[in-house]
Amino acid sequence: MLDLNLAASPAGRVPTYDPETDWGEDERVNAVEPASDIARSPAIAATVYPFPIAPLLEVPRRSKFEVEDFDTLEPPAMVWRVKGLWPSSGVCVVAGPSGSGKSFWVLDAGARVCRGLQVVGRKSNTCGVVYIASEDGAGVKLRIKGLRLAVGLLGHRFDFVGQAPDLTDVDDIDDLRGTLIEASARMKCHGHELGIVFIDTLSASIPGADENTAKDMSPVLAALQTLAQDLGLLVVLVAHTGKDETRGVRGWSGLRANADGLILFEEGNAEGVRVGTLTKVKNGSAGDKFAFTLRQVPLGHDADGDEINTCVVDEADVPVTNAPVKRLNGNARIVAQALGYLIDNSVTHPALNMPGVKPGKRSVAMEEWKARAGEMGLFVQGDTPANRRQKWHRAVVACRDAGMVRIEGEWAIPLQRDEL
Repeated sequence: MLDLNLAASPAGRVPTYDPETDWGEDERVNAVEPASDIARSPAIAATVYPFPIAPLLEVPRRSKFEVEDFDTLEPPAMVWRVKGLWPSSGVCVVAGPSGSGKSFWVLDAGARVCRGLQVVGRKSNTCGVVYIASEDGAGVKLRIKGLRLAVGLLGHRFDFVGQAPDLTDVDDIDDLRGTLIEASARMKCHGHELGIVFIDTLSASIPGADENTAKDMSPVLAALQTLAQDLGLLVVLVAHTGKDETRGVRGWSGLRANADGLILFEEGNAEGVRVGTLTKVKNGSAGDKFAFTLRQVPLGHDADGDEINTCVVDEADVPVTNAPVKRLNGNARIVAQALGYLIDNSVTHPALNMPGVKPGKRSVAMEEWKARAGEMGLFVQGDTPANRRQKWHRAVVACRDAGMVRIEGEWAIPLQRDEL
Protein backbone atom coordinates (compact mmCIF):
# COMPACT_ATOMS: atom_id res chain seq x y z
CA MET A 1 0.00 0.00 0.00
CA LEU A 2 1.06 3.58 -0.60
CA ASP A 3 2.36 5.32 2.52
CA LEU A 4 1.49 8.98 2.08
CA ASN A 5 3.28 9.89 5.28
CA LEU A 6 0.91 12.87 5.70
CA ALA A 7 1.86 13.53 9.31
CA ALA A 8 5.48 14.08 8.34
CA SER A 9 4.66 16.35 5.41
CA PRO A 10 4.62 20.14 5.87
CA ALA A 11 1.23 21.80 5.20
CA GLY A 12 0.61 22.36 1.50
CA ARG A 13 3.51 20.14 0.41
CA VAL A 14 3.10 17.06 -1.73
CA PRO A 15 4.27 13.92 0.16
CA THR A 16 7.16 12.09 -1.39
CA TYR A 17 7.05 8.39 -2.17
CA ASP A 18 8.94 5.74 -4.04
CA PRO A 19 6.74 4.26 -6.80
CA GLU A 20 8.72 1.01 -6.70
CA THR A 21 8.32 0.35 -2.98
CA ASP A 22 5.24 2.28 -1.90
CA TRP A 23 2.85 0.94 -4.57
CA GLY A 24 1.71 -2.62 -5.02
CA GLU A 25 1.63 -4.02 -8.55
CA ASP A 26 -2.18 -3.89 -8.85
CA GLU A 27 -2.31 -0.39 -7.41
CA ARG A 28 0.19 0.91 -9.94
CA VAL A 29 -1.88 -0.54 -12.76
CA ASN A 30 -5.41 0.26 -11.62
CA ALA A 31 -5.36 3.15 -9.17
CA VAL A 32 -3.67 5.91 -11.13
CA GLU A 33 -5.91 8.19 -13.19
CA PRO A 34 -4.44 9.68 -16.37
CA ALA A 35 -3.04 13.17 -15.79
CA SER A 36 -5.31 14.58 -18.50
CA ASP A 37 -8.40 13.32 -16.66
CA ILE A 38 -7.16 14.81 -13.42
CA ALA A 39 -6.52 18.13 -15.13
CA ARG A 40 -10.05 18.17 -16.48
CA SER A 41 -11.72 17.32 -13.20
CA PRO A 42 -10.64 18.45 -9.73
CA ALA A 43 -13.31 16.09 -8.40
CA ILE A 44 -11.40 13.10 -9.82
CA ALA A 45 -8.18 14.48 -8.38
CA ALA A 46 -9.71 14.80 -4.94
CA THR A 47 -10.75 11.15 -4.89
CA VAL A 48 -7.40 9.88 -6.17
CA TYR A 49 -5.04 12.17 -4.25
CA PRO A 50 -6.17 13.44 -0.81
CA PHE A 51 -3.49 16.15 -0.90
CA PRO A 52 -2.69 19.22 -3.12
CA ILE A 53 -2.00 17.94 -6.63
CA ALA A 54 -1.30 21.16 -8.55
CA PRO A 55 2.49 20.57 -8.56
CA LEU A 56 1.88 17.18 -10.16
CA LEU A 57 -0.12 18.50 -13.10
CA GLU A 58 1.92 19.11 -16.20
CA VAL A 59 -1.11 19.45 -18.54
CA PRO A 60 -3.09 22.70 -17.89
CA ARG A 61 -6.86 22.42 -17.89
CA ARG A 62 -8.47 24.02 -20.90
CA SER A 63 -11.71 25.98 -20.52
CA LYS A 64 -13.69 28.62 -22.36
CA PHE A 65 -14.52 30.19 -18.98
CA GLU A 66 -12.24 32.94 -17.73
CA VAL A 67 -12.51 33.93 -14.08
CA GLU A 68 -11.70 37.58 -13.33
CA ASP A 69 -11.36 39.27 -9.97
CA PHE A 70 -13.98 41.92 -9.07
CA ASP A 71 -11.22 44.10 -7.55
CA THR A 72 -9.02 44.24 -10.63
CA LEU A 73 -11.07 43.52 -13.77
CA GLU A 74 -11.36 46.24 -16.40
CA PRO A 75 -14.12 46.50 -19.03
CA PRO A 76 -13.02 46.37 -22.67
CA ALA A 77 -13.05 49.61 -24.61
CA MET A 78 -16.33 50.06 -26.50
CA VAL A 79 -15.62 50.33 -30.23
CA TRP A 80 -18.34 52.12 -32.19
CA ARG A 81 -19.05 52.33 -35.89
CA VAL A 82 -21.41 55.22 -35.13
CA LYS A 83 -20.80 56.43 -31.59
CA GLY A 84 -23.75 55.80 -29.31
CA LEU A 85 -25.76 54.21 -32.11
CA TRP A 86 -24.10 51.27 -33.88
CA PRO A 87 -21.23 49.12 -32.56
CA SER A 88 -18.35 48.11 -34.80
CA SER A 89 -19.52 44.49 -34.75
CA GLY A 90 -22.88 42.87 -34.09
CA VAL A 91 -26.43 42.83 -35.44
CA CYS A 92 -28.72 45.88 -35.36
CA VAL A 93 -32.24 46.40 -36.69
CA VAL A 94 -33.98 49.29 -38.43
CA ALA A 95 -37.75 48.82 -38.67
CA GLY A 96 -40.85 50.69 -39.72
CA PRO A 97 -44.10 50.40 -41.68
CA SER A 98 -44.22 50.62 -45.45
CA GLY A 99 -43.90 54.22 -46.52
CA SER A 100 -41.93 55.30 -43.46
CA GLY A 101 -38.83 55.99 -45.57
CA LYS A 102 -36.65 53.51 -43.71
CA SER A 103 -34.85 52.26 -46.84
CA PHE A 104 -34.10 55.82 -48.01
CA TRP A 105 -32.74 56.63 -44.55
CA VAL A 106 -30.57 53.50 -44.41
CA LEU A 107 -29.03 54.29 -47.81
CA ASP A 108 -28.32 57.84 -46.66
CA ALA A 109 -26.84 56.61 -43.36
CA GLY A 110 -24.59 54.20 -45.26
CA ALA A 111 -23.34 56.99 -47.52
CA ARG A 112 -22.69 59.17 -44.49
CA VAL A 113 -20.55 56.51 -42.81
CA CYS A 114 -18.62 56.08 -46.06
CA ARG A 115 -17.69 59.77 -45.81
CA GLY A 116 -17.15 59.82 -42.05
CA LEU A 117 -20.11 62.17 -41.49
CA GLN A 118 -22.41 62.21 -38.48
CA VAL A 119 -25.47 59.99 -38.40
CA VAL A 120 -28.36 61.44 -36.35
CA GLY A 121 -25.89 63.76 -34.67
CA ARG A 122 -23.42 61.02 -33.73
CA LYS A 123 -19.83 60.68 -34.89
CA SER A 124 -19.08 57.90 -37.35
CA ASN A 125 -15.86 56.03 -38.07
CA THR A 126 -15.34 55.93 -41.81
CA CYS A 127 -15.71 52.54 -43.46
CA GLY A 128 -17.03 50.81 -46.54
CA VAL A 129 -20.51 49.30 -46.73
CA VAL A 130 -22.30 46.60 -48.67
CA TYR A 131 -26.01 47.09 -49.32
CA ILE A 132 -27.97 43.91 -50.08
CA ALA A 133 -31.34 44.62 -51.71
CA SER A 134 -33.31 41.44 -51.08
CA GLU A 135 -36.36 42.99 -52.69
CA ASP A 136 -36.95 45.60 -55.40
CA GLY A 137 -33.34 45.69 -56.52
CA ALA A 138 -34.20 47.86 -59.54
CA GLY A 139 -35.93 50.41 -57.33
CA VAL A 140 -32.99 50.52 -54.94
CA LYS A 141 -30.66 51.19 -57.87
CA LEU A 142 -32.78 54.25 -58.74
CA ARG A 143 -32.43 55.45 -55.15
CA ILE A 144 -28.68 54.93 -55.23
CA LYS A 145 -28.41 56.90 -58.44
CA GLY A 146 -30.36 59.75 -56.87
CA LEU A 147 -28.16 59.60 -53.77
CA ARG A 148 -25.05 59.68 -55.96
CA LEU A 149 -26.31 62.83 -57.67
CA ALA A 150 -26.88 64.41 -54.26
CA VAL A 151 -23.65 63.47 -52.45
CA GLY A 152 -21.17 62.69 -55.20
CA LEU A 153 -18.90 59.67 -55.66
CA LEU A 154 -17.93 57.58 -52.64
CA GLY A 155 -14.55 56.32 -53.83
CA HIS A 156 -15.30 52.58 -54.02
CA ARG A 157 -16.59 52.46 -50.44
CA PHE A 158 -20.19 51.44 -51.26
CA ASP A 159 -21.01 48.10 -52.90
CA PHE A 160 -24.47 46.92 -53.99
CA VAL A 161 -25.83 43.36 -54.19
CA GLY A 162 -29.17 42.90 -55.91
CA GLN A 163 -29.80 39.23 -55.13
CA ALA A 164 -31.57 38.04 -51.99
CA PRO A 165 -29.72 35.60 -49.72
CA ASP A 166 -31.58 32.79 -48.00
CA LEU A 167 -30.51 33.24 -44.40
CA THR A 168 -32.09 29.93 -43.44
CA ASP A 169 -29.78 27.99 -45.77
CA VAL A 170 -26.25 27.12 -44.63
CA ASP A 171 -24.89 27.02 -48.18
CA ASP A 172 -26.35 30.44 -48.96
CA ILE A 173 -24.80 31.90 -45.82
CA ASP A 174 -21.42 30.43 -46.80
CA ASP A 175 -21.83 31.93 -50.27
CA LEU A 176 -22.68 35.29 -48.73
CA ARG A 177 -19.63 35.05 -46.47
CA GLY A 178 -17.40 34.50 -49.51
CA THR A 179 -18.99 37.44 -51.32
CA LEU A 180 -18.37 39.74 -48.36
CA ILE A 181 -14.77 38.57 -48.02
CA GLU A 182 -14.22 39.38 -51.70
CA ALA A 183 -15.89 42.79 -51.28
CA SER A 184 -13.67 43.47 -48.28
CA ALA A 185 -10.57 42.57 -50.30
CA ARG A 186 -11.60 44.93 -53.12
CA MET A 187 -12.12 47.77 -50.67
CA LYS A 188 -8.72 47.12 -49.09
CA CYS A 189 -7.15 47.57 -52.50
CA HIS A 190 -8.52 51.13 -52.40
CA GLY A 191 -7.41 51.67 -48.82
CA HIS A 192 -10.82 51.13 -47.21
CA GLU A 193 -12.24 48.77 -44.59
CA LEU A 194 -15.59 47.01 -44.94
CA GLY A 195 -17.53 47.86 -41.79
CA ILE A 196 -21.30 47.57 -42.36
CA VAL A 197 -23.55 45.19 -44.29
CA PHE A 198 -27.17 46.28 -44.76
CA ILE A 199 -29.78 43.60 -45.56
CA ASP A 200 -33.05 45.06 -46.88
CA THR A 201 -35.37 43.44 -45.97
CA LEU A 202 -35.21 40.65 -43.41
CA SER A 203 -38.51 39.10 -44.50
CA ALA A 204 -37.34 38.82 -48.11
CA SER A 205 -34.15 37.09 -46.90
CA ILE A 206 -35.84 34.25 -45.01
CA PRO A 207 -38.13 32.59 -47.60
CA GLY A 208 -40.49 30.07 -46.05
CA ALA A 209 -39.48 30.84 -42.47
CA ASP A 210 -41.99 31.73 -39.80
CA GLU A 211 -41.01 35.18 -38.50
CA ASN A 212 -42.96 34.58 -35.30
CA THR A 213 -41.15 31.51 -33.99
CA ALA A 214 -37.84 31.11 -32.22
CA LYS A 215 -37.43 27.76 -33.98
CA ASP A 216 -37.05 29.49 -37.36
CA MET A 217 -35.62 32.87 -36.36
CA SER A 218 -33.10 31.99 -33.66
CA PRO A 219 -30.79 30.12 -36.09
CA VAL A 220 -30.98 33.04 -38.52
CA LEU A 221 -29.94 35.54 -35.87
CA ALA A 222 -27.20 33.20 -34.62
CA ALA A 223 -25.83 32.80 -38.15
CA LEU A 224 -25.73 36.59 -38.64
CA GLN A 225 -24.05 37.12 -35.28
CA THR A 226 -21.39 34.56 -36.19
CA LEU A 227 -20.90 36.19 -39.59
CA ALA A 228 -20.50 39.61 -37.99
CA GLN A 229 -18.03 38.32 -35.41
CA ASP A 230 -15.95 36.32 -37.87
CA LEU A 231 -15.65 39.15 -40.39
CA GLY A 232 -15.43 41.93 -37.81
CA LEU A 233 -18.33 43.98 -39.14
CA LEU A 234 -21.83 45.19 -38.33
CA VAL A 235 -24.96 43.69 -39.91
CA VAL A 236 -27.95 46.04 -40.08
CA LEU A 237 -31.28 44.37 -40.85
CA VAL A 238 -34.11 46.40 -42.36
CA ALA A 239 -37.42 45.00 -41.12
CA HIS A 240 -41.13 45.72 -41.05
CA THR A 241 -43.23 46.60 -38.04
CA GLY A 242 -46.41 44.63 -37.35
CA LYS A 243 -50.04 45.66 -37.70
CA ASP A 244 -49.77 47.27 -34.28
CA GLU A 245 -46.81 49.56 -34.89
CA THR A 246 -46.50 50.38 -31.19
CA ARG A 247 -45.34 46.80 -30.57
CA GLY A 248 -42.23 47.29 -32.67
CA VAL A 249 -40.56 44.84 -35.04
CA ARG A 250 -42.81 42.28 -36.65
CA GLY A 251 -42.38 38.68 -35.59
CA TRP A 252 -40.25 36.92 -33.00
CA SER A 253 -39.65 38.99 -29.87
CA GLY A 254 -36.14 37.57 -29.51
CA LEU A 255 -34.99 39.63 -32.48
CA ARG A 256 -35.39 42.84 -30.52
CA ALA A 257 -34.14 41.30 -27.29
CA ASN A 258 -30.92 40.00 -28.85
CA ALA A 259 -30.20 42.83 -31.29
CA ASP A 260 -27.41 45.26 -30.45
CA GLY A 261 -29.53 48.21 -31.52
CA LEU A 262 -33.01 49.06 -32.78
CA ILE A 263 -34.35 52.12 -34.59
CA LEU A 264 -38.12 52.37 -35.14
CA PHE A 265 -39.63 54.65 -37.78
CA GLU A 266 -43.11 56.16 -37.95
CA GLU A 267 -45.13 57.05 -41.02
CA GLY A 268 -44.76 60.62 -42.23
CA ASN A 269 -47.15 63.31 -41.00
CA ALA A 270 -49.18 65.67 -43.18
CA GLU A 271 -46.05 67.72 -43.91
CA GLY A 272 -44.10 64.61 -44.91
CA VAL A 273 -41.88 64.64 -41.82
CA ARG A 274 -40.85 61.15 -40.76
CA VAL A 275 -39.64 60.42 -37.24
CA GLY A 276 -37.23 57.74 -36.04
CA THR A 277 -36.67 56.70 -32.43
CA LEU A 278 -33.54 55.10 -31.01
CA THR A 279 -35.48 52.39 -29.20
CA LYS A 280 -32.46 50.33 -28.15
CA VAL A 281 -28.73 51.09 -28.04
CA LYS A 282 -26.72 48.37 -26.36
CA ASN A 283 -24.23 49.99 -23.97
CA GLY A 284 -25.59 53.39 -24.99
CA SER A 285 -28.45 55.81 -24.36
CA ALA A 286 -31.80 55.13 -26.04
CA GLY A 287 -34.91 57.27 -26.39
CA ASP A 288 -33.68 60.03 -28.71
CA LYS A 289 -35.77 60.98 -31.72
CA PHE A 290 -34.72 62.39 -35.08
CA ALA A 291 -36.63 63.44 -38.17
CA PHE A 292 -36.21 63.76 -41.91
CA THR A 293 -38.10 64.52 -45.09
CA LEU A 294 -37.78 63.06 -48.57
CA ARG A 295 -36.84 65.45 -51.36
CA GLN A 296 -37.64 64.51 -54.93
CA VAL A 297 -34.70 64.24 -57.33
CA PRO A 298 -35.19 63.96 -61.13
CA LEU A 299 -33.13 61.23 -62.83
CA GLY A 300 -34.07 61.74 -66.46
CA HIS A 301 -36.79 60.41 -68.73
CA ASP A 302 -37.98 56.97 -69.75
CA ALA A 303 -38.60 55.67 -73.29
CA ASP A 304 -42.00 57.39 -73.37
CA GLY A 305 -40.54 60.72 -72.37
CA ASP A 306 -41.96 60.62 -68.85
CA GLU A 307 -39.81 61.95 -66.05
CA ILE A 308 -38.07 59.44 -63.74
CA ASN A 309 -37.79 60.56 -60.14
CA THR A 310 -36.52 59.25 -56.83
CA CYS A 311 -36.00 60.77 -53.38
CA VAL A 312 -33.12 61.63 -51.07
CA VAL A 313 -33.10 62.36 -47.36
CA ASP A 314 -33.05 65.85 -45.86
CA GLU A 315 -32.69 66.26 -42.08
CA ALA A 316 -35.60 67.96 -40.29
CA ASP A 317 -36.63 69.03 -36.81
CA VAL A 318 -38.66 66.61 -34.74
CA PRO A 319 -42.21 67.98 -35.05
CA VAL A 320 -44.13 69.27 -32.06
CA THR A 321 -47.10 66.93 -31.69
CA ASN A 322 -50.27 68.90 -31.13
CA ALA A 323 -48.88 71.27 -28.51
CA PRO A 324 -47.96 68.71 -25.87
CA VAL A 325 -48.51 71.05 -22.89
CA LYS A 326 -52.18 71.39 -23.79
CA ARG A 327 -52.79 67.69 -24.39
CA LEU A 328 -51.20 66.64 -21.11
CA ASN A 329 -53.68 66.39 -18.29
CA GLY A 330 -53.59 66.80 -14.52
CA ASN A 331 -50.23 66.45 -12.84
CA ALA A 332 -48.36 65.99 -16.10
CA ARG A 333 -49.57 69.37 -17.31
CA ILE A 334 -48.44 71.02 -14.08
CA VAL A 335 -44.99 69.47 -14.45
CA ALA A 336 -44.78 70.55 -18.11
CA GLN A 337 -45.73 74.10 -17.18
CA ALA A 338 -43.10 74.08 -14.44
CA LEU A 339 -40.47 73.09 -17.00
CA GLY A 340 -41.61 75.92 -19.26
CA TYR A 341 -41.37 78.38 -16.37
CA LEU A 342 -37.76 77.41 -15.62
CA ILE A 343 -36.81 77.78 -19.28
CA ASP A 344 -38.58 81.11 -19.71
CA ASN A 345 -36.82 82.44 -16.60
CA SER A 346 -33.41 81.07 -17.61
CA VAL A 347 -33.16 78.68 -14.67
CA THR A 348 -31.10 76.38 -16.88
CA HIS A 349 -27.62 74.92 -17.13
CA PRO A 350 -25.33 73.83 -20.01
CA ALA A 351 -26.48 70.44 -21.26
CA LEU A 352 -24.34 67.35 -20.92
CA ASN A 353 -21.93 66.61 -23.74
CA MET A 354 -23.33 63.37 -25.10
CA PRO A 355 -24.49 61.81 -28.38
CA GLY A 356 -27.64 63.41 -29.78
CA VAL A 357 -27.34 66.63 -27.73
CA LYS A 358 -26.57 69.63 -29.92
CA PRO A 359 -23.85 72.06 -28.80
CA GLY A 360 -25.31 74.99 -26.87
CA LYS A 361 -28.31 73.03 -25.63
CA ARG A 362 -29.60 73.91 -22.14
CA SER A 363 -30.82 71.58 -19.43
CA VAL A 364 -32.81 71.79 -16.20
CA ALA A 365 -31.84 70.23 -12.87
CA MET A 366 -34.39 67.62 -11.86
CA GLU A 367 -34.50 68.90 -8.26
CA GLU A 368 -35.20 72.47 -9.40
CA TRP A 369 -37.88 71.21 -11.76
CA LYS A 370 -39.50 69.17 -9.00
CA ALA A 371 -39.42 72.08 -6.57
CA ARG A 372 -41.06 74.43 -9.07
CA ALA A 373 -43.75 71.84 -9.89
CA GLY A 374 -44.50 71.56 -6.17
CA GLU A 375 -44.87 75.34 -5.92
CA MET A 376 -47.32 75.23 -8.85
CA GLY A 377 -49.59 72.73 -7.12
CA LEU A 378 -48.27 69.26 -7.91
CA PHE A 379 -48.23 68.34 -4.23
CA VAL A 380 -51.08 68.98 -1.81
CA GLN A 381 -51.37 68.97 1.95
CA GLY A 382 -51.64 65.45 3.27
CA ASP A 383 -49.52 63.84 0.52
CA THR A 384 -47.23 61.19 1.96
CA PRO A 385 -43.62 60.96 0.71
CA ALA A 386 -44.65 57.90 -1.28
CA ASN A 387 -47.54 59.80 -2.89
CA ARG A 388 -45.21 62.65 -3.82
CA ARG A 389 -42.69 60.31 -5.41
CA GLN A 390 -45.42 58.57 -7.39
CA LYS A 391 -46.98 61.82 -8.63
CA TRP A 392 -43.61 63.22 -9.70
CA HIS A 393 -42.46 60.03 -11.41
CA ARG A 394 -45.67 59.51 -13.40
CA ALA A 395 -45.83 63.13 -14.51
CA VAL A 396 -42.18 63.17 -15.66
CA VAL A 397 -42.65 59.91 -17.57
CA ALA A 398 -45.73 61.39 -19.30
CA CYS A 399 -43.69 64.45 -20.37
CA ARG A 400 -40.88 62.25 -21.60
CA ASP A 401 -43.22 59.98 -23.55
CA ALA A 402 -44.87 63.03 -25.12
CA GLY A 403 -41.50 63.85 -26.66
CA MET A 404 -41.04 67.02 -24.60
CA VAL A 405 -37.93 66.14 -22.65
CA ARG A 406 -35.00 63.76 -22.45
CA ILE A 407 -34.00 62.54 -19.00
CA GLU A 408 -30.32 61.92 -18.25
CA GLY A 409 -29.79 61.10 -14.58
CA GLU A 410 -30.24 64.30 -12.57
CA TRP A 411 -30.81 66.45 -15.67
CA ALA A 412 -33.73 67.10 -18.02
CA ILE A 413 -32.97 68.24 -21.58
CA PRO A 414 -35.99 69.93 -23.27
CA LEU A 415 -36.58 68.74 -26.82
CA GLN A 416 -39.32 71.01 -28.16
CA ARG A 417 -40.10 74.68 -28.73
CA ASP A 418 -36.59 75.52 -27.68
CA GLU A 419 -38.05 74.65 -25.44
CA LEU A 420 -41.74 74.89 -24.46
